[in-house]
Amino acid sequence: MIGFCGICDSELESLAYYCTDQEWLISARCKRGHLALLRYDREWNWKEDLPLEFVKEEIRVSDLDGEMLNSVFTPAEIRDMIACQQGRPYTRQNIYRARAKYERFEKLFGIKIEI
Repeated sequence: MIGFCGICDSELESLAYYCTDQEWLISARCKRGHLALLRYDREWNWKEDLPLEFVKEEIRVSDLDGEMLNSVFTPAEIRDMIACQQGRPYTRQNIYRARAKYERFEKLFGIKIEI
């Protein structure tokens, strides 16, 4: 363990170290999968933590774990999010309610939903 995640506060574990002429760079990942780059000077004095983001393939709501979805969204919201992604008819109000919860879902699970 080398610190705490700036996104979800879970423990960070180091993945790799890299030393330049001026600093140490450490890549780390938390238990929820968030990545960070920790910067230290050559004497191991902390400089900053930077979140790492990579291009991720689009995640479909129907591919997500049901328990994760049920912890944030109602069954009607889940049904209509899946229908919307599949191009089937859905109730707009359920999508509006679900969108209001996207940020909460991302904070809990580190997965960004976009429909």
